[in-house]
Amino acid sequence: MNKLSLHIIVTILFSISSFSQILDIDRVTAKDSMQHKWNRVVNLSFSSDKLKQNLLDVSSKIEIDRFFQNKYVLIWSLSNDFTLNGNEMIQNEGFSQLRYRDNDNRKWSNESYIQYQWNSSLGMEHRKVLGSNIRDRIIEKKQVDLYTGLGVFYEMEQWNWNGVLDSELIINPNSIHRSLYRLNHYWKCAYRINENVDISAVSYFQFPINADLANLRWYIDINSTIKMTENSNFVIHYDHTYDNYRLVPISNYYYSLNFGIQLKW
Repeated sequence: MNKLSLHIIVTILFSISSFSQILDIDRVTAKDSMQHKWNRVVNLSFSSDKLKQNLLDVSSKIEIDRFFQNKYVLIWSLSNDFTLNGNEMIQNEGFSQLRYRDNDNRKWSNESYIQYQWNSSLGMEHRKVLGSNIRDRIIEKKQVDLYTGLGVFYEMEQWNWNGVLDSELIINPNSIHRSLYRLNHYWKCAYRINENVDISAVSYFQFPINADLANLRWYIDINSTIKMTENSNFVIHYDHTYDNYRLVPISNYYYSLNFGIQLKW
């Protein structure tokens, strides 16, 4: 393995997670300090190395929460991870999401969201999502909470063949479009081990509402947060995606493991 390959692997493994879906306010420890109207969280990682060309890796995640008197919250999150080797883009993925939901006060509530997502490494030029869920608060205690949700969203995707193996390519491959409704079911859990350590996890099960209903997309996201100071945490992140209903012939399974620092105020 050459120096360039090793550096790319190391920077990806030890950068802040850029594709995390779980929100900071979904953590048990975060809610105790949220007595104000706004909450802001920034995750950032930067790496630069001079090899044959300049290798630049930047990972970032921003979350801004606006709390309302009706005990609902508007959440905007932006995440991006890109790696440049000279002028060559090795990796570019991320999403922007706007979500409006109950701030963990009601047994039953509605949540609505819109999202824009991209992943050039896999060939996803964009994915646009608009949806809504009915959310059920099963457990809400000081050290643990458990929620589930069920809903429907509309998804519009556009893919190219960048992530397809050469052996799977077709002649003159063009971008492929698809629009469909999906059934969405999720489980979210947060557990506080002690005053300084907590774990959050969310698992999504999504099914196309058509003749291919059995083709599951399963996404799971796990974050372990270790408090370092009042405004900084050490974060361990893992996620994976299993999708048996892709537009192009790429692998149906991908995972990511990341470590990093989180700043909040």
